[in-house]
Amino acid sequence: MKKWDYVVLSTVVRGHCATQREVAAQTGYSLGLVSASLKYLMEEGYLAEDYFLTPKTIEMFRRNSPRQAVILAAGPGRRMMPINSTPKALLTIGGESLIERLINQLHRTGIYNIAVVVGYQKEQFEYLPGLYNVELIENPHWKEGDSLHSLRCAAHLLDNCYVINGDVWCGESLFSRSEYSSWYAVRSYFDEDSILRVTREMELIGVTKGGGNAMCGIAYLCADDAQVVRENLEQLCDDPDQRRACWETALIGHGNRLVGYANVISGMLVMPVNTYEDLRLLDSDSKHLESRRMALISQLFGVSAGEITEIHPLSSGMTNHLMHFCCQGKEYLMRSPGEGTKKLVSRQKESAVYKALASTGIDISDKVIYLNPETGYKVTEFWSDARACDPENPEEVAACMRHLRRFHQQQLQVDFRFDLRAQLDYYEDLRQDSMPFADYDTTRRHIDELLRRIDACPKEECLSHIDSVYDNFLFVRQRDGSKEVRLIDWEYSGVSDPHVDIAMFCIYAYYDKEQIDRTIDYYFDGACPDLIRQKIYCYIAVAGLLWTNWCEYKGRMGVKYGAYEMRQYQYAKQFYEYVVTLWPEGVPAPQEEALV
Repeated sequence: MKKWDYVVLSTVVRGHCATQREVAAQTGYSLGLVSASLKYLMEEGYLAEDYFLTPKTIEMFRRNSPRQAVILAAGPGRRMMPINSTPKALLTIGGESLIERLINQLHRTGIYNIAVVVGYQKEQFEYLPGLYNVELIENPHWKEGDSLHSLRCAAHLLDNCYVINGDVWCGESLFSRSEYSSWYAVRSYFDEDSILRVTREMELIGVTKGGGNAMCGIAYLCADDAQVVRENLEQLCDDPDQRRACWETALIGHGNRLVGYANVISGMLVMPVNTYEDLRLLDSDSKHLESRRMALISQLFGVSAGEITEIHPLSSGMTNHLMHFCCQGKEYLMRSPGEGTKKLVSRQKESAVYKALASTGIDISDKVIYLNPETGYKVTEFWSDARACDPENPEEVAACMRHLRRFHQQQLQVDFRFDLRAQLDYYEDLRQDSMPFADYDTTRRHIDELLRRIDACPKEECLSHIDSVYDNFLFVRQRDGSKEVRLIDWEYSGVSDPHVDIAMFCIYAYYDKEQIDRTIDYYFDGACPDLIRQKIYCYIAVAGLLWTNWCEYKGRMGVKYGAYEMRQYQYAKQFYEYVVTLWPEGVPAPQEEALV
């Protein structure tokens, strides 16, 4: 039986269709295809005259009838900004939480064996077993993995089973007392983030790029297909590259084709609630639309919450969470602190830095509309056509280095420093005993030696950026069409040797020594004294160990930077070895040119 035959059979059974035109209207198939499919179904004994069910079809339904359901509700809902304290499955629409609506729809179908996979804010789900007699299954690794790993926690239940995202709102139930085949629900419209696409034959295939049909997050798995999915889960969850994969990845089988057929949903019958705007669309009066951030924006611009539109999260940085919104015809960016941020940066110091930058009267950084030194919330103008520096583009890197030197030449001063030695000690205290590198103590002794060599080098200190990575250099289009560089995110800034900023740019870009030397030459217009160049090599090693410890602390907060941390540690080791080959007897006596 082909996939479209399953769809036609399902439409006849569920829709009580009596004519081919009714079947065609509900499936969207041509009359010719419907006619051929109905002929096949009758010839194979699935339908009798007048489309009555045969014992063969009834037995297929009995064999494939639903027994249980798994609801996935472990994720933190990163895209729901500014709502981030309530799990998405517990958001209310029409006074009813999403997960309770799903449970009630399953109960009305006769399905009472229901498991809910929880993780983030798991204690908020503890009322469900007493109220609905559901089973809670904890995903202890919800911070490190996405829904694929949540489904693995319930893999033993995948036998004639519905799999449902807990953040899905169903206007009408998609669940049935009888199923004849596995399926996955998609919508007809395009979604660039989808990994699935419907073929003309109503089959689903996996796509790796370019998007596909919008995914609904609901599937039904018959016993045979469930076995395939369980095997896929074991293989995929052991693959580090699949750490952030969605559970639908496990549906993709041999030849990139999915188990089951495409259950295409029309209209707004099924709506995944992924963003604040999704929730507002379904229920503009939901109590969960109220948030501290929305109240702040309303007060700041003197508008109602309804006048704040196009709310969606942007890719979060390594320290903060970012939210885009529109108000009064302009676009803005709101920053809120990330996990463990209070111990990493001082918002009072950041505020002082922005005041110092404003005093120059030149365009160095982003345009701040609001900055609260107590909460860390910041609102800036959003440059829709801005883009970050491409570290592999020599012209762009040269422009960034010129902008960096222009900033340093202002010789700005504030009443606090960024001391590499003190910060390294501090991050070591924060991460406590967490350190995966067995030779760390030796590396730390080597870095202490480099710090002593740095102390012996001539330097003139001024306000430095410290976090001068390429992502923080933006190319902003001006009214005349030209592009200018802006340097953003000043929360680590303090008085320091400005040459530290060159080192920070290089190690975040994963530059090798040749690229590092080229970047130094861009900053100094090809005239960098040897002593300063070698001092920058020292900074590269020291900064590598600094960010290694930073990563370990963030790891304790549940945010992992495995590859980045490994690369930073390699800088600490490799550039120590390189510096001691250049300076085997310590720092050479400074020459006149090195003081420039």
